[in-house]
Amino acid sequence: MKKIIIILIVLLIFLGFTPYDELNSLAVVDTLGIEFKDNKYSLYLNVINDDNKVYNVKGDSLGEVFLKAKNVDNKETYYDHLEIVILNTNIIDNKTLNFFKEEFTSIDYLVLGTEVNLEDLFKKYHKRNDYKSFIKKEKEESASIVNVTFKEFLSSSLDDIKDASIPLISYKNNLRSEGIYIPSLKITLGRSLAKANYLINNMIDAFNTKVNFNDNSYEVSVYDLKSRINYKNNAINIKIEGKIDSPDSDDLTELKEIVIKDLNDNILELINNERESNYNISNVINYIYLKTREVNYDTYKKADINVNITLKEEEKDNYG
Repeated sequence: MKKIIIILIVLLIFLGFTPYDELNSLAVVDTLGIEFKDNKYSLYLNVINDDNKVYNVKGDSLGEVFLKAKNVDNKETYYDHLEIVILNTNIIDNKTLNFFKEEFTSIDYLVLGTEVNLEDLFKKYHKRNDYKSFIKKEKEESASIVNVTFKEFLSSSLDDIKDASIPLISYKNNLRSEGIYIPSLKITLGRSLAKANYLINNMIDAFNTKVNFNDNSYEVSVYDLKSRINYKNNAINIKIEGKIDSPDSDDLTELKEIVIKDLNDNILELINNERESNYNISNVINYIYLKTREVNYDTYKKADINVNITLKEEEKDNYG
């Protein structure tokens, strides 16, 4: 019996169990937002064991604002259950990234960028499930957003070849994906270019879309997507394979052509934007680097781009 109790205690500690009395003395944060507004840093904390109450702390520096937030409502702030961090684009820089790297022991929480006022955003959306559910739904429907952890964001910011990027969201009546924000260039790539980037990097394998054709709208599912890239004979070859289906039509010929053309155009637009502005989030230039051992944008600009997309139709059951 003693062995069983010891094993249970070890498991509870390993799983991060916090006793009730200890938990009652902590302000457990699951969602955090920070922005710079009116010459002040403003920190928003969603405390899950206080009926998801949002606390706002202001300060003249990142250090000051987190020091002030060390205790909220006479409770010690506890970040071990932090899952979502929302950064206003006006503070996304190396200074902020280094501060967060030093401040938190775990860097596996999800990060999102935004240009909207966080005070308004946190009035309606301040719980982790608000954002996790949104990302899951939006990824399935538009493929314009994926989960990105702070660890991944930080790693790409330290990469000599790749430019760091962060999913960008906005808020009016509902949360909305706005594409990708590139802090080093202070530019945003819209939803269609975000989808192209995630697709060629195998970060999405399925999405749903609406296709308008002959004054009708069709729901289309694209799935089992896989992308391959190589660089050969001064040409970048991008091959994408997948499947396509629609509950609204048995003849997918025209719908398939429209989807393929849309994806092809988005991929070419993304690559041409990179080549014109000398940035890299798609990793396409990496395939030139693998051959030449040199990050050469002139070679990238002169390379031919071949995009080959094949979408197979699922065989229909004619006996149903």
